[in-house]
Amino acid sequence: MQKAPKGTKRGVFVVDKAGKVLAAEGGGPQATVDVVKKVVDSQDAPAADKEVKEKEDTELAQVASEVADSAAKLDGEKA
Repeated sequence: MQKAPKGTKRGVFVVDKAGKVLAAEGGGPQATVDVVKKVVDSQDAPAADKEVKEKEDTELAQVASEVADSAAKLDGEKA
């Protein structure tokens, strides 16, 4: 980025590991920090959602296990 006729303009580029440009913004120090924070927060959200999903799956598996154990006990009492 370059100012006309000469000089340097501030800005930020954010690129992921695959080479995809996530942000390309010009601006001052605080503006560029805000852009990067927004990109980082949006990248962390799927990870947080994944953790919540895994916890819910674990809890469901535990309940299913308890139900299966109860059913096995009831089947054993009937026999």
